[in-house]
Amino acid sequence: MSKPWYKQVWPWVLMSIPFSVVIAMFITLTVASDYDNPMVVDDYYKQGRGINTQVEKVQEAQARGISFSFSHDGRDLVLAYKTGEPDELTALTVSFYHTTLADKDFTLRLTADGDGRFRGKLPAEVATAAGKWTLTITPFDGSWRLSQQIQLPTSRELTLEPLTYGV
Repeated sequence: MSKPWYKQVWPWVLMSIPFSVVIAMFITLTVASDYDNPMVVDDYYKQGRGINTQVEKVQEAQARGISFSFSHDGRDLVLAYKTGEPDELTALTVSFYHTTLADKDFTLRLTADGDGRFRGKLPAEVATAAGKWTLTITPFDGSWRLSQQIQLPTSRELTLEPLTYGV
């Protein structure tokens, strides 16, 4: 006489496959609902218009021939115009965007010193930890924009120029 079905091994093995899929689905659903994706935007049209505006600002920086020298020593950051320096030096907004971690992004407002150099302090975690950053510089009036990817920390002076692909 054979054993009843519930005492057999094979029915339980076969039933465990769909049950494990259901459990994996619940785990995936829980993880997906707990962590939102910052890369998803609601209004693509508005984002597209904003990108066009940014491209125009980069083209304005190119037309003015603006470029900067960038250097840092530990936490001390120094920016200076190489070319395209305006008659009056206004404050600069310098934004650092981490390549992969949005919570590390930060912005500095820099004013010129007597030598025409813009000085500031980097956060301690940025000055000591290596990483790839997109550095964006805009003047106080927002008339132009310069954006370039850099690797920090760096021991040499970098030249920053307005590049269209850095938008």
